[in-house]
Amino acid sequence: MADKNLINFLPFFKKVSLFHHLTEAQIKKLLPIMSIREVNAHELICYEGAHESTLFILIRGEVEISKRLLLPFVQSPYLHQEKSLLTLSEKQHAFFGEMALFEEEPERSASITALRSCTLAVIEKQDLIEILDNNPAIGSIIYKNIATELTFRLIKANKDILKLTTAFSLALEGD
Repeated sequence: MADKNLINFLPFFKKVSLFHHLTEAQIKKLLPIMSIREVNAHELICYEGAHESTLFILIRGEVEISKRLLLPFVQSPYLHQEKSLLTLSEKQHAFFGEMALFEEEPERSASITALRSCTLAVIEKQDLIEILDNNPAIGSIIYKNIATELTFRLIKANKDILKLTTAFSLALEGD
């Protein structure tokens, strides 16, 4: 059930990369499948490994994306069990959770925690797929936008891996 206040966020949605190249009328067709979720600061929005298929658009606030470290045998108060990967705010017109759209049984690849109080637009996978299947013009644009975002994130991850590999190699040479 759509939240009637979502129409107020239409100017914001026009700036979200998920909706780039969609007309206002096309974005309005997506509003009925969205709902608003308010999240308190420090509240967990979703956790790594959860079987969920929800896509989120960050309307207001700031979130941290983190992953568990591979430290199963190390118990130390000095080593954090999670690594912060990225911080997103409403200024970036961010969306997340899109990878669940492409998996049969989606599992969250990271945890997302609100750093400040947040307002999120929430879209369930099945609702989005139904709209996109029934509106091929909207579907092709949305899927292209998601592919573009995932490509950007993959390029960044590759650069980060190269930096870490380089640092690790240099550290090993020093021994």
